[in-house]
Amino acid sequence: MTDASPLPDGLALRLPHSIQIACASNHGERLDGHFGSCARFLIYQVSATEARLIAVRPAPAVTRLSVDHSAERVALISDCDLLCVLSIGGPAAARVVNSGVHPFKRPQAEDISALLRELQPVLAGHPPPWLARIMGRPVPEDIL
Repeated sequence: MTDASPLPDGLALRLPHSIQIACASNHGERLDGHFGSCARFLIYQVSATEARLIAVRPAPAVTRLSVDHSAERVALISDCDLLCVLSIGGPAAARVVNSGVHPFKRPQAEDISALLRELQPVLAGHPPPWLARIMGRPVPEDIL
C-alpha cells in the first residue's frame, strides 16, 4: 500500500446509503496517523454491508507547520464525510469541520478494518441524524 497509483475503474462508484471516510495513516492499512503529520490518507467508501478502499492520497511533506499546511491536507479530504485520526489540533479541526468533514478521533492506533467493522452496525441501525443525512437516509421527525 505504498504507491498512490489510481485504483481500477469502477472502484470509486458510490455505494448506496454510504459514507466516505478518510483515515490518517503512516503504515499499511492502519489508522495510526495524526492529521498534521501522517504520510497519507486512505479513503474508504463504507455502507452497512460493504467497505471499499477507493483511494490512497499522499499527504504533503511536513516541512513547517502553518495554516497553508493544514489547508493542503483539508483539500485532500474535502470530498469525504468523516476523517478518522489519532489526533488533530483545534485550528485544524475547525478547518476540517468548515470544509464539511466530521473529524473523529480514536484513542489508539488500530487496523482500519476493525474500525470499519465497528462502524458498519451503526450505519445499519439507527445512525445519529447528522450521519443519516450524509447517507441519504430519512431522519425521523421526532429526533429533529
